[in-house]
Amino acid sequence: MSEVILKLSNLRKIYITGNLRTAKKALEEIQKLSVTYEKLADKDKNNKNLKEYEKLLNNAHKLFYEEKFEECYTSLTQKIITRGPRNTGVVIHALNGINLEIKQGEMVAIIGPSGSGKTTLLSMLGLHDTPTTGQIYLRGKKISSIKSSKLPDIRSKELGFVFQSFDLIPTMTALENVVLPLKYSKAPAKERDALAEEALELVGMSNRLYHTPNQLSGGQKQRVAIARAIVNKPAIIFGDELTGELDIKTTKEIMQLVTKLNKQGQTFVIVTHNPEVAKFCQRTIMIVDGRVARTL
Repeated sequence: MSEVILKLSNLRKIYITGNLRTAKKALEEIQKLSVTYEKLADKDKNNKNLKEYEKLLNNAHKLFYEEKFEECYTSLTQKIITRGPRNTGVVIHALNGINLEIKQGEMVAIIGPSGSGKTTLLSMLGLHDTPTTGQIYLRGKKISSIKSSKLPDIRSKELGFVFQSFDLIPTMTALENVVLPLKYSKAPAKERDALAEEALELVGMSNRLYHTPNQLSGGQKQRVAIARAIVNKPAIIFGDELTGELDIKTTKEIMQLVTKLNKQGQTFVIVTHNPEVAKFCQRTIMIVDGRVARTL
């Protein structure tokens, strides 16, 4: 059985705009209970109080989602909260109870309509954002237990990113762009050029080492961006609309390259609006209203 590299457990991301005091107070209590529940679960998964905590937490989330903020607060504190004269604002449930596992060697597409939570989900998967409640695990280790100062190092070594706009530094050559993440991960200086050249050769760009981005086509730029993502041999590479600025022919070529790298063992998670890109993937996860609507 393949190793689970990244796991999301009951993940929620909630934004509160304006001065919605009742929502903020209710959410604070949900977060307190969530922390208590997680600590108890870590200490003793068979604790008899866990089921009661879980039931209480699920009910609180349900009331909060239904915008019954006062009732939610009371269910957790046994106290009454008043609205006040300026209790106005909006609650946005960007992610609403996401459970997801990414295994070694998978190639997964994440699809969904605009505003469905795909971008927020990618931020969570890439460890660029923290959940309101719920947990993220990387190779079985709970991310919330890792010091925030350590996360950049984990991202640079374990995770790779490829973006729609390529995000190459225009004044650097292809080789220099690919060397950059090796500097961040503190790879030995004498090995960096060789590792970067190897990555560029894997994506078919060994004859463009000293070309700057303005000397490359869109497809060539994305190949360099993919080389930059794989150079540290990360556990997972995330693609954010990685073919969004490419034509149909080049899109197919890039996805054939991604498929080739995946068959060599590289794990990919690709956020896309393009159903033709999703067809290249082994599994497609549809996100609707911050939830996993279905898996294909």
